[in-house]
Amino acid sequence: MARVSKKSLDPDVEKRMFALFWRSLSRIGTAEEMADFFADLLGKNEQIMLAKRYTIAVLLSKRKNYQQIVTAINVSPSTINSVANWLKNLKPATKKILDRHLKDEAWGQFFDKIEAILDAPPPIFAYPNQKSALGKAKFKASMARSTRSVLR
Repeated sequence: MARVSKKSLDPDVEKRMFALFWRSLSRIGTAEEMADFFADLLGKNEQIMLAKRYTIAVLLSKRKNYQQIVTAINVSPSTINSVANWLKNLKPATKKILDRHLKDEAWGQFFDKIEAILDAPPPIFAYPNQKSALGKAKFKASMARSTRSVLR
Protein backbone atom coordinates (compact mmCIF):
# COMPACT_ATOMS: atom_id res chain seq x y z
CA MET A 1 0.00 0.00 0.00
CA ALA A 2 1.27 3.46 -0.86
CA ARG A 3 2.41 5.62 2.00
CA VAL A 4 1.73 9.34 1.97
CA SER A 5 3.13 11.81 4.46
CA LYS A 6 0.70 13.01 7.12
CA LYS A 7 1.98 16.55 6.60
CA SER A 8 -0.31 18.31 4.16
CA LEU A 9 0.92 20.35 1.23
CA ASP A 10 0.11 23.96 0.63
CA PRO A 11 -3.11 23.85 -1.47
CA ASP A 12 -1.60 26.00 -4.24
CA VAL A 13 1.51 23.82 -4.41
CA GLU A 14 -0.60 20.66 -4.50
CA LYS A 15 -2.87 22.04 -7.22
CA ARG A 16 0.11 23.08 -9.36
CA MET A 17 1.88 19.75 -8.76
CA PHE A 18 -1.13 17.80 -10.04
CA ALA A 19 -1.67 20.13 -12.99
CA LEU A 20 1.94 19.62 -14.12
CA PHE A 21 1.78 15.87 -13.51
CA TRP A 22 -1.40 15.41 -15.59
CA ARG A 23 -0.08 17.65 -18.33
CA SER A 24 3.14 15.62 -18.45
CA LEU A 25 1.16 12.38 -18.75
CA SER A 26 -0.95 13.78 -21.56
CA ARG A 27 2.19 14.49 -23.56
CA ILE A 28 3.45 10.91 -23.55
CA GLY A 29 3.22 9.81 -27.16
CA THR A 30 3.04 6.06 -27.72
CA ALA A 31 1.90 3.08 -25.69
CA GLU A 32 5.53 1.94 -25.47
CA GLU A 33 6.62 5.31 -24.05
CA MET A 34 3.74 5.17 -21.56
CA ALA A 35 4.74 1.64 -20.53
CA ASP A 36 8.38 2.70 -20.06
CA PHE A 37 7.33 5.73 -18.04
CA PHE A 38 5.12 3.75 -15.67
CA ALA A 39 7.68 0.94 -15.41
CA ASP A 40 10.14 3.51 -14.09
CA LEU A 41 7.61 5.34 -11.91
CA LEU A 42 5.76 2.39 -10.37
CA GLY A 43 6.86 -0.85 -8.80
CA LYS A 44 5.86 -4.16 -10.41
CA ASN A 45 3.07 -4.77 -7.87
CA GLU A 46 1.66 -1.27 -8.43
CA GLN A 47 1.64 -1.83 -12.19
CA ILE A 48 -0.16 -5.15 -11.77
CA MET A 49 -2.67 -3.58 -9.37
CA LEU A 50 -3.53 -0.77 -11.80
CA ALA A 51 -3.81 -3.08 -14.79
CA LYS A 52 -6.03 -5.53 -12.90
CA ARG A 53 -8.29 -2.77 -11.60
CA TYR A 54 -8.75 -1.35 -15.06
CA THR A 55 -9.39 -4.83 -16.46
CA ILE A 56 -11.99 -5.40 -13.74
CA ALA A 57 -13.69 -2.15 -14.79
CA VAL A 58 -13.77 -3.29 -18.41
CA LEU A 59 -15.05 -6.76 -17.50
CA LEU A 60 -17.77 -5.33 -15.25
CA SER A 61 -18.77 -3.04 -18.10
CA LYS A 62 -19.07 -6.17 -20.28
CA ARG A 63 -21.49 -7.57 -17.67
CA LYS A 64 -19.19 -10.27 -16.35
CA ASN A 65 -20.12 -11.39 -12.85
CA TYR A 66 -17.86 -11.39 -9.81
CA GLN A 67 -17.14 -15.13 -9.90
CA GLN A 68 -16.14 -14.98 -13.56
CA ILE A 69 -13.73 -12.12 -12.85
CA VAL A 70 -12.29 -13.86 -9.77
CA THR A 71 -11.67 -16.98 -11.88
CA ALA A 72 -10.24 -15.14 -14.88
CA ILE A 73 -7.77 -12.70 -13.31
CA ASN A 74 -7.28 -13.93 -9.75
CA VAL A 75 -8.60 -11.01 -7.71
CA SER A 76 -10.69 -10.90 -4.56
CA PRO A 77 -14.39 -10.05 -4.53
CA SER A 78 -13.59 -7.03 -2.33
CA THR A 79 -11.29 -5.67 -5.05
CA ILE A 80 -14.05 -6.16 -7.61
CA ASN A 81 -16.51 -4.45 -5.28
CA SER A 82 -14.27 -1.39 -4.88
CA VAL A 83 -13.92 -1.10 -8.67
CA ALA A 84 -17.70 -1.54 -9.05
CA ASN A 85 -18.23 1.35 -6.64
CA TRP A 86 -15.76 3.45 -8.64
CA LEU A 87 -17.71 2.66 -11.83
CA LYS A 88 -20.92 3.95 -10.29
CA ASN A 89 -19.40 7.43 -9.91
CA LEU A 90 -17.53 7.83 -13.20
CA LYS A 91 -17.05 11.26 -14.68
CA PRO A 92 -18.40 11.59 -18.25
CA ALA A 93 -14.88 11.76 -19.73
CA THR A 94 -13.87 8.54 -17.98
CA LYS A 95 -17.07 6.81 -19.13
CA LYS A 96 -16.34 7.89 -22.70
CA ILE A 97 -12.80 6.47 -22.52
CA LEU A 98 -14.05 3.18 -21.07
CA ASP A 99 -16.74 2.89 -23.76
CA ARG A 100 -14.14 3.53 -26.47
CA HIS A 101 -11.91 0.79 -25.05
CA LEU A 102 -14.79 -1.68 -25.01
CA LYS A 103 -14.95 -1.34 -28.80
CA ASP A 104 -11.20 -1.82 -29.28
CA GLU A 105 -10.28 -4.98 -31.20
CA ALA A 106 -7.45 -5.82 -28.81
CA TRP A 107 -9.93 -5.87 -25.92
CA GLY A 108 -12.21 -8.09 -28.03
CA GLN A 109 -9.41 -10.61 -28.39
CA PHE A 110 -8.74 -10.34 -24.66
CA PHE A 111 -12.43 -11.06 -23.93
CA ASP A 112 -12.14 -14.17 -26.09
CA LYS A 113 -9.23 -15.37 -23.94
CA ILE A 114 -11.16 -14.62 -20.75
CA GLU A 115 -14.16 -16.56 -22.05
CA ALA A 116 -11.89 -19.47 -22.98
CA ILE A 117 -10.60 -19.51 -19.40
CA LEU A 118 -14.15 -19.43 -18.08
CA ASP A 119 -15.24 -22.23 -20.42
CA ALA A 120 -12.48 -24.54 -19.21
CA PRO A 121 -13.66 -26.96 -16.54
CA PRO A 122 -12.01 -26.85 -13.15
CA PRO A 123 -9.00 -29.20 -13.03
CA ILE A 124 -10.70 -31.66 -10.70
CA PHE A 125 -13.60 -32.27 -13.09
CA ALA A 126 -13.65 -34.03 -16.43
CA TYR A 127 -14.56 -32.07 -19.54
CA PRO A 128 -18.29 -31.56 -19.71
CA ASN A 129 -20.16 -33.88 -21.96
CA GLN A 130 -21.48 -32.09 -25.04
CA LYS A 131 -24.87 -33.66 -24.33
CA SER A 132 -25.20 -31.82 -21.00
CA ALA A 133 -26.67 -28.30 -20.92
CA LEU A 134 -23.39 -26.85 -19.60
CA GLY A 135 -21.38 -28.72 -22.22
CA LYS A 136 -23.63 -27.45 -25.02
CA ALA A 137 -23.42 -23.86 -23.79
CA LYS A 138 -19.64 -24.01 -23.54
CA PHE A 139 -19.39 -25.64 -26.97
CA LYS A 140 -21.58 -22.91 -28.51
CA ALA A 141 -19.53 -20.19 -26.79
CA SER A 142 -16.34 -21.77 -28.09
CA MET A 143 -17.69 -21.89 -31.64
CA ALA A 144 -18.88 -18.25 -31.46
CA ARG A 145 -15.45 -17.17 -30.20
CA SER A 146 -13.79 -19.08 -33.03
CA THR A 147 -16.04 -17.41 -35.59
CA ARG A 148 -15.34 -13.93 -34.18
CA SER A 149 -11.62 -14.65 -34.26
CA VAL A 150 -11.79 -15.67 -37.94
CA LEU A 151 -13.81 -12.57 -38.86
CA ARG A 152 -11.32 -10.15 -37.31
